[in-house]
Amino acid sequence: MTLSKKNKTLVSKLEFLIVALSLIAILIPLRILSREIFADEWIGSLGLITTVFGIILFLAKKEKIGIFGRMFIRQITKTHQGKKKLIVYSQTILFLSVGIFTIFSIHSGNHDYYDLKQQVITELHRQGILVDSNLNYDVIHKITSQITPNQQIGAIASLPILSVQDFKIFSVVLAVTDHLMGGWVMYFWQVMIIECIEFGVFLGITKRYFLKKIND
Repeated sequence: MTLSKKNKTLVSKLEFLIVALSLIAILIPLRILSREIFADEWIGSLGLITTVFGIILFLAKKEKIGIFGRMFIRQITKTHQGKKKLIVYSQTILFLSVGIFTIFSIHSGNHDYYDLKQQVITELHRQGILVDSNLNYDVIHKITSQITPNQQIGAIASLPILSVQDFKIFSVVLAVTDHLMGGWVMYFWQVMIIECIEFGVFLGITKRYFLKKIND
């Protein structure tokens, strides 16, 4: 009996990994394509999760995608049961909250604290870290090589605390980072918010209609 439970757990984890990696393999190229087509507009990502999940769910119910379809249905079913339900719902709410806060912080850095942000960018130019609008990786490597790994980890770990102790500096750091990365930080969290909302809607629909039919 113990061996059987272990085997079931292993199979379930393997199924989850297969489904997750398959969805990632589908969504990432689509995400990149939408970014290229719609440039900086996050609107290009609207409906992507719903469309992909909806098509897979439809094909799975029609038994058109074989074993993968059955695995997909089982994994969706498990998201509404036991501990996995709590984990999935909690993570969705967490990512949604972090996304909203991050976008608000970047927006504040770009507008409310614009002058300080420009001072930081000017200083980056002065130090040679920025040349025109491009990062000078030789200078960056030279500077970072003088900082110990523990100091780098400490600086990163202190960011969440900084968001409470000094929101002005925190928002400017995020805004400058977003500027240096060509807007990808803002774009990523905009997409993350959309995906969290769409995933929440998808969970609601499957629980209300699809899973109810299965249980009946």
